[in-house]
Amino acid sequence: MSHLKIRIAKLLANYNYGSRREIENLISNKKIKLNNKIILTPVTFANEEDKITINGKKVLFKKKISILKLYKPKDVICSKNKQDQRKIIYEILNAKYKNFIFAGRLDFKSEGLIILTNDSSLTRNLELPKNKFERKYEVRVFGDFNIEKLKLKSKGTKINGIKYKPFNFIIKSKIKKNTLIEMNLREGKKNEIREIFKSLDLQVNKLKRIKFGPFALDKMLPGEVKKASDLEIKKYENYIR
Repeated sequence: MSHLKIRIAKLLANYNYGSRREIENLISNKKIKLNNKIILTPVTFANEEDKITINGKKVLFKKKISILKLYKPKDVICSKNKQDQRKIIYEILNAKYKNFIFAGRLDFKSEGLIILTNDSSLTRNLELPKNKFERKYEVRVFGDFNIEKLKLKSKGTKINGIKYKPFNFIIKSKIKKNTLIEMNLREGKKNEIREIFKSLDLQVNKLKRIKFGPFALDKMLPGEVKKASDLEIKKYENYIR
């Protein structure tokens, strides 16, 4: 355990006892004790070796693993830091999740499933190419669609010097020049799907990730956050064993 003392609100937020603001409110209401003394100011420093109670209940410094699913809307950036005037995902999330990290970056114009967690090993496991977690997308393209050309690309292709691994796909619907395709990728390089269809002279009008490994978007709405189900977590744990 660390001997470094940090502000108590930050310490408790790190262990998911609420956001810093929520913890500071508890301090204002004299609900937190440090080594049997009521804390009167948020400018109080502590570490895991101190005895801390909230409403009389002892704080346990065991990090509870949380796995959440976010439906990232279009026109939101997957980033921790503000880059320009565009929204980032942490601006649409509750403040209590601001210390969470995300797995499964999606570009600005794409939407769908992002995994949020307080466990960095989970994000590494999901994103490591060697683990080959399947990523499933719904893609709507506009233009003269030729299934044979896409079949050829799906066997593995090289575009602008970048190699893309084989993928599976099914055609879900076709109305005039609009084609809805479901794609399953095992790698997911930057802008991979957009580059594949661009090379076929097709315009991607919608790109939505609906599944990442065992975690599924299901019927979530843009901006919605849900806890991963026990079954999804169990499938993930069984996969990485």
